[in-house]
Amino acid sequence: MSLPTTRLKRGLLFSALMIFFAACLSAAETSPQTVQVKIGTILASNQSDGFDPRLAPLEKQLKIMKYRSYRLLKEDTQNVRPHTSATFEIPGGRSLIITPQDYQNNRISLKVHLQRGEKPLLDTTVKLPNRGNFLSGGFSHEGGVLVLSISATVQ
Repeated sequence: MSLPTTRLKRGLLFSALMIFFAACLSAAETSPQTVQVKIGTILASNQSDGFDPRLAPLEKQLKIMKYRSYRLLKEDTQNVRPHTSATFEIPGGRSLIITPQDYQNNRISLKVHLQRGEKPLLDTTVKLPNRGNFLSGGFSHEGGVLVLSISATVQ
């Protein structure tokens, strides 16, 4: 066998191996073992001034809402398998159901369903960057509104 033929075969073998490993990495990215879902329930109001220091990482996002006061009421974290739901109890008799969907291009898709009793209040799908955060608000509670901070980290 000549040297150019051997190099060509090695090059083809190397290319085939790279494609195989890229496919494996892509498959691994779309199927995380678990997703750590963290829910923060925040009371935003204009009844007083104050900013809960535990909310410092979210300050920029929260200030856009233009309330004078932000207080963290509750924080809960659960590890959830893809296509499996986790339920978080939210003040005011509400339940937040989060179902991780697919994971591609370092973004996780979450099915988000909020309900009070049997009445649906929110039903949507959001895509977050891994370790990203999403805020949803406007649910009346104790003279203000509840803001839900939803974050997800692929494990």
